[in-house]
Amino acid sequence: GDGRAWKCTLCYDRLGAGMTPACAQACPTESIQYGPLDELRERAAQRVATLHEQGVSEARLYGEDPNDGVGGDGAFFLLLDEPEVYGLPPDPVVTTRDLPAMWKRAGLAALTMVAATALAFLGRRP
Repeated sequence: GDGRAWKCTLCYDRLGAGMTPACAQACPTESIQYGPLDELRERAAQRVATLHEQGVSEARLYGEDPNDGVGGDGAFFLLLDEPEVYGLPPDPVVTTRDLPAMWKRAGLAALTMVAATALAFLGRRP
């Protein structure tokens, strides 16, 4: 009402009332779809197969594989070319997935430095 744009709330109020998000309901081309993820994956795979049959061999789904570097996106996209053409990384990876191992290595490095410093001071002779 005040002219400002707000971040999408995924129509939390509409979903709570058992309704479809407004963007999916209003999309004239049905490019935005909403529903159970498995059902959407199946529908999208059928669309890709249809496009392949029509000679669009570059058609692919992006972000739908739950075993990819981000564990599936919860939203995925039908691309008609390589991901890079759309400004997307070819093999997306969640950068924070390696944080626990990184902190462990940093902690071990810090302990090693503390131990080396302690040995240097304790090993001195007056």
